[in-house]
Amino acid sequence: MPTRTPRATTSTKSKTTKARGNTRQTRPHEELILSGGDTNGAPFGRCGGRPIVYAIEREVCDRLTHLGVAHSHRPRHFEVRFEDGSLAAYAPTMVLRGRGREGKTVIVEMAESLKNESLPKIRAFRAQYGLEFYICFVAPEDVLDGVPFDTYDEASTTDDVHTLVSRLAD
Repeated sequence: MPTRTPRATTSTKSKTTKARGNTRQTRPHEELILSGGDTNGAPFGRCGGRPIVYAIEREVCDRLTHLGVAHSHRPRHFEVRFEDGSLAAYAPTMVLRGRGREGKTVIVEMAESLKNESLPKIRAFRAQYGLEFYICFVAPEDVLDGVPFDTYDEASTTDDVHTLVSRLAD
């Protein structure tokens, strides 16, 4: 009688995911991908089931939560058109419901460097949807200096984000 050798197993735990009637096993690193999160670098926790991608996003989220301001992270995607006619999907980093400025819904965007791939999308989004949304942009001072003014309605440095959050909470 031939003997069977056991297969080598990996130590990664898996989780069963059900989507559109299909069941499949996912590994822990895939969960972030399935939730729509960025996989570049480690996330800074979750809020409302969505991954928090930037350290400054975590700080703003904690301050808003402490002040009782309802917000959501990347709640939906918008189709944006660039000047060259090409299309892209844009998901606002944070949306504050019921906290309108000038009668608009507030979006809080962040960038840690000018290499952020979202910057052209944010600019295109504001050009298309600027009448409906008020964009607050948070970044280090050296990054803010390089971001075009037509990308946002209001800007704050990462060192002064507490002032922005307090104003948004009023």
